[in-house]
Amino acid sequence: MDDRTPWHPRVAGFLAAEAVSAIGSFATMIVIWGYAAYEFDASAAQVSLFGLAFSIPGVLLGPLTGTVVDRVGPKATLAGSKVIGIVASLLLLAAEDFVTMAVLSALHGVASAFAHPAIQSMPPRLVGEAHLARTNALVSLSDELALVLGPAAGGAAIALWGFRGAFVFDAATYALGLVVLPMVRLRKVADEHEEPVRFRDALEGWKLVRRTPVLRRVVLCTTTVFSLYGLALLAEPLYVRDVLERSEAVFASLQSSFGVFLVGGGLAAARLGDRVATFRFVAIGVAASGLAAMLYLGTPSLLLAYAGVMCWGVATSAISGPSRTVLQRNSPERAHGRVMATDMFAGNAAMLTGTAVCGPLVDAFGVQWTVAGMGTIATVVGLALLRRAGDDQAGRHLGNRMSSPSELVRSSQ
Repeated sequence: MDDRTPWHPRVAGFLAAEAVSAIGSFATMIVIWGYAAYEFDASAAQVSLFGLAFSIPGVLLGPLTGTVVDRVGPKATLAGSKVIGIVASLLLLAAEDFVTMAVLSALHGVASAFAHPAIQSMPPRLVGEAHLARTNALVSLSDELALVLGPAAGGAAIALWGFRGAFVFDAATYALGLVVLPMVRLRKVADEHEEPVRFRDALEGWKLVRRTPVLRRVVLCTTTVFSLYGLALLAEPLYVRDVLERSEAVFASLQSSFGVFLVGGGLAAARLGDRVATFRFVAIGVAASGLAAMLYLGTPSLLLAYAGVMCWGVATSAISGPSRTVLQRNSPERAHGRVMATDMFAGNAAMLTGTAVCGPLVDAFGVQWTVAGMGTIATVVGLALLRRAGDDQAGRHLGNRMSSPSELVRSSQ
């Protein structure tokens, strides 16, 4: 599959199905939270545990998920994750206690932990090099649409069919992705003559990232922005309530504004393709995220808050798809799963850390000063990395030239 390979209609169908599946995955958590609150009278702290149960597998499983992707292939791994999602959704129909709900939330988290590195490893095998950046942007767009439409889909499913009917709907969205998957044709990796990936190679992704400057910088970008996201997860409602002194409706409106501009930015990234698929734009996105966070959560002005949250949505879209393209172009294909899983682990761990430290920091310094500090750190990191932005071109197509991850590790020493 070379640069001239066309963007096949099957790719569009697959990405559309994945977008629906991603929306269903996000809707699942909304339905679970609602079910726990209304059926089991769960407290706010108990409901928040479901979010942790969903997120923690992505941290605990870490490199293992990427090793599975590289060993059995992204297509098989993605299919397996969807089967887990279907089973977890249908088992929720029989859940009769809080503990069972939490365990099934974690099972959904397991499905997500394997699905993300799998689908992120597929674009280089789906399309030619000329279409890689655009395809990565569209894969990211499916996640962005889920963030915007997932809550609405979950709410609509509950309204139409009740909680148990909504669980069936969630299972159906997983099933759609599973049904469409067989039509996807992936090119085999260029270095398939190498020995099969072994589970003891799980840390190979970490070694690649640690010893390859461009990969290391991209993961640093991911860590920085996800720390900011984790902080904002708790800071945003406190900011709207205590600083802006506005209602929940304003909070919801701000979230919607972020989502609209996130999707708009994602569409622009897909349109621009290679012109934004460089480390330079990723670093700019990190710096812009820090500035936007300070504009959004650092002032008492509602007008500036709207301007900031819209800018943050666009800045986020400048990071997601382009960062994946840079990771893929600077690592060997047979290690894409492990590299993507390393990036995913860094993001999940950073987000959980940001959420964990938010409460104590806000209690000590207040929302505005806490966000100002974290936003400044993100801006400084982005600007510092921007000075090294030309380095990402040095490794372009490196993954196609090298026959194994260990060769890439040795070359970067």
